[in-house]
Amino acid sequence: MYKVYFSILGICAGLLVPFQAIINSKLSSEIGHPLIAAFISFTGGFLVFLLFMLFGPVKFPSIANLASVNPFLLTGGLLGSCFVFAAIIAVPKIGSTAWISLIIAGQLLMSLILDHYGVLGLPIKPINLYRLGGAVLLFAGTFLVVKY
Repeated sequence: MYKVYFSILGICAGLLVPFQAIINSKLSSEIGHPLIAAFISFTGGFLVFLLFMLFGPVKFPSIANLASVNPFLLTGGLLGSCFVFAAIIAVPKIGSTAWISLIIAGQLLMSLILDHYGVLGLPIKPINLYRLGGAVLLFAGTFLVVKY
C-alpha cells in the first residue's frame, strides 16, 4: 500500500516541477535577472517552512544537534539552488518539456549509480538488465523529446 501512496505522491510532486521552472523563468524575465528570481523563489520556500516550524508540531533542532551533523548533509539547499537557477536559465531557451525530460534522465542516471553503491546508507539495489533497459528506454524518449 505504501508503494501506491508514494507513487501517487511522486507523480503529484512531479506535476509541480514544470510549473516551478516556468514561473521562476517568467519571474526572471520580468525582474531582469535569474539570480534575483532564484532568491525570491527560495525566500518564499524559506518562509513557508519557517511558518511550519514556528506554528506546527516540528521544532527547531538544538545547536548541539546541528553541530553534530555531517556538514555534507547540509548541502541540500546548495544543490537545490543550482537546480532552480539552471531551470530559470534553460527553460526559456529549450522549453519545459525538453528541460523536464533532461532532468529526469539526469536524475535516473545518478539514482541508478547511488542505488547501485548504496550511497549515504541507501539500500543497495544493483543495476541489472531490467533497470538498465528501463533507463535506455527513458534516454531514448528523452532524445526524441529534445530533438523534436
